Amino acid sequence: MTKELSFATASDHQTSPAGTMTLMTAAGYSRADIHMHTNLGDGWASPAQVIKEARRRGLRLIAITDHDHLEGAWRVAELLAREQALGPDGDGQEAATPLELVIGVEVTTRDGHLLGLFVDKPPRAQRPAEEAIDEIKAQGGLVVVPHPFGRLVPSLSRARIEELLSKGYCIDALEMYNPSPANASQRHMVRLANQEWQLAEVGGSDAHFWQHIGVAYTLFPGQSAEELRQAILLRRATPGGQEVPTPRLPLGVYVAQCAWSWLVDPPRRAWRARRNHQNHRGVVVR
Repeated sequence: MTKELSFATASDHQTSPAGTMTLMTAAGYSRADIHMHTNLGDGWASPAQVIKEARRRGLRLIAITDHDHLEGAWRVAELLAREQALGPDGDGQEAATPLELVIGVEVTTRDGHLLGLFVDKPPRAQRPAEEAIDEIKAQGGLVVVPHPFGRLVPSLSRARIEELLSKGYCIDALEMYNPSPANASQRHMVRLANQEWQLAEVGGSDAHFWQHIGVAYTLFPGQSAEELRQAILLRRATPGGQEVPTPRLPLGVYVAQCAWSWLVDPPRRAWRARRNHQNHRGVVVR
């Protein structure tokens, strides 16, 4: 069973209160940011900040894709469900702006990162990409290659993608827009390769800070998560966004986040993986 959570609570017509940065979108189309992180992973944005900024940016859908676990995604789901329960007359006044959540994960494979969208549980980390794809597909999920050909983060190479496709493994989309300078330098090569592969193209901010949510996005016809899924499967989605995320933050902030991502978060992920493995065997790890 897949998770497709809809938490829209009022009109589907978005408003733009003073101080917002709602993006202009063609009639009948919506914007989704399908790649972002929370502070339950290696991001610095809390689930509440993610929701607030997604609305401020005029996004209709978001996917939370923390590394190798779903805790951040489920926390966002809980907050949106609480808003829905309170209704527009309660403390959840922001619920008047529709926002839908897709449960996702950025899984660490031996070959690089993969995004799994519409999943119930994370694939096992540090396994071959083939196994991660199988586990995502077994849940009815979509497989997206984030920051393809990337050099500064674990990414699938062109040769590895071609090998997977030649073996018949299903890759649903390439993340054509990821607003990091490293990804921008590879975008032309990815586009050239995809002229042969003919995979769907999507965009995601890969935001680790709330200020960068929505700076890259996927434009799709419709409003719902299921319409996003179909747009990707039918290659009707369009990537877009900024070449470099703005606002630019102080260098020290990026250094601190990188240190957290490289030194602190990996042991936490390893502990989660051990806990999940032991729990699967019937041994509870606390």
